[in-house]
Amino acid sequence: MSVTEVTQFVLYGASVGVLLAAPIGPINIEIVRRGLRDGFVNGWLTGLGALSADTIYAMVIVMGMAKFAEHESIRAVLFFAGALMMAYIGYNSIRSAMMTTEVDTVPAPRGRSYVTGFLMAALNPFGIVYWLTVGAGLAADAVNRFGQHAAPMLVVGVSLGIFAWVTVISTLAQISRRFVTGKAMQWITGISGGLILGYGVWFLISGLRLLG
Repeated sequence: MSVTEVTQFVLYGASVGVLLAAPIGPINIEIVRRGLRDGFVNGWLTGLGALSADTIYAMVIVMGMAKFAEHESIRAVLFFAGALMMAYIGYNSIRSAMMTTEVDTVPAPRGRSYVTGFLMAALNPFGIVYWLTVGAGLAADAVNRFGQHAAPMLVVGVSLGIFAWVTVISTLAQISRRFVTGKAMQWITGISGGLILGYGVWFLISGLRLLG
């Protein structure tokens, strides 16, 4: 496998990572919210937490250890756990928006931002389904084309793509901070909390459908 082929495959994986990370969802909403409220580092760490969870799932797929997640009962439990996580974050965001009279200038603990991002991604069943379907297919194609050693390169590429996306949107949130103050921040916090709460309801309904 030549250097050119390795580079092409990593770049291919990076494009897959961007496509995975780019759609608007609860994680991107939380990255932007924390970036606007607390600055680049907190938004970025939220994204890195999510990246860590996605990388673990990608490695599990590559190692062929994902059969357990094919059971509907397991996926239902993940949906319910994800619903609780989204409900908790959404509720606290809405509560904060309703109680705050002015923008809080004290940033949230950075470690908490990382853990929040990690749990949001780890408990997101749709991310797991993505890796079981698209991710598994990509890994199989990599092995078929370049051998068993190619699959880890795909994981590296995907991780780099997600990392690039997280860095870009965290930077945009930081740049936008100067234009978002006072009431605007309260509205953004409340609306983002409502959207995340909506994802929690969606997860709950999806879990109930699996059991039904």
